[in-house]
Amino acid sequence: MSVGDVKNAFRQVTQDRKIDVKDVDTILSSAGTISKDEQAAIKAEADKFAGMMDPAAKTKLKTKLGEIDSLRRDAAENNRYIKAEARELSAEASKMLKVGTDTRSFGGSKIPDAVKNVVNQALAGGASAYDVRELKPDPVYDTSHGEPELTVEGKFNPYSQESTATDSLAFSHTELTPAKIEADMNTTQTFNVITGTKNNQATYEKATMKGSGNITELYDEANHSDTMARGRGGQKYASNFAILADGSLHAVPASRRSKGDPGLILTTASLARGKQILFNGHIHMEKGVVTYVGMSGRLCKQQADGMKFADPIKIIEAWGFKMAPGLKVTNEG
Repeated sequence: MSVGDVKNAFRQVTQDRKIDVKDVDTILSSAGTISKDEQAAIKAEADKFAGMMDPAAKTKLKTKLGEIDSLRRDAAENNRYIKAEARELSAEASKMLKVGTDTRSFGGSKIPDAVKNVVNQALAGGASAYDVRELKPDPVYDTSHGEPELTVEGKFNPYSQESTATDSLAFSHTELTPAKIEADMNTTQTFNVITGTKNNQATYEKATMKGSGNITELYDEANHSDTMARGRGGQKYASNFAILADGSLHAVPASRRSKGDPGLILTTASLARGKQILFNGHIHMEKGVVTYVGMSGRLCKQQADGMKFADPIKIIEAWGFKMAPGLKVTNEG
């Protein structure tokens, strides 16, 4: 946002000649990501209207402003660490993408030379391999999850999660390849299917069937006792997906839970597991055919600012997936 938005917020909340705690929420959230200029503007406007602020509002605003510099320092320290680690991660992926050699993906699958060529060409053309742990330099006043709080968001994903590659988040379990999808659709298996929620606990029923080859949106906030449970009809994955630096595709498990991260609702950022990413967003599949690929809103913003990303359609095609005719990337921004 801008300094002008901050000043407008103060004008709005002072129309009744008083500033209370709720007005402080309005003021802080008006800036969006709070830059140093906006931080200074909030302090200046607060001094100007100090006589209208009740004691609780003064205390809250002083406390929140005091958190900003600390959060900004934490973000900078985190990003220095990410930058230092980037060279090693890039070198790891580069070895895996060497054409003409038998290299395996993070999930254990042989990486086709066609995939290596597409990824290498994209990187040579300026596409980025990025780290979802990278944070925005400035904090934001988040009012979307209950009690408002100052927090630092991820640059490429709001959650900037670092998850563990175990259980349902093992690279081998989340990896999508044409062979794995086909094998799942051709194999009769017994597993739990998610049927609903009771007392904030996911409910299941045992089913014996073949995998559906379908991927659509799946989300719930219940607790899960079975992190390997599938969606209705045998859906193994939710639509959140990422292409890792080795060119491999990965999707969040249908339960969106992992024993390695108990209590955490898995997001697209969870798929990184300490690795760099080439693309993230959403993928849909119907009976093994890819029907939709969406580019994350955060990536759309970075792209608009000049950042380049690998073309996910070319990578999916290079792996040999079945694709709907005329499939294109949808901008989800």
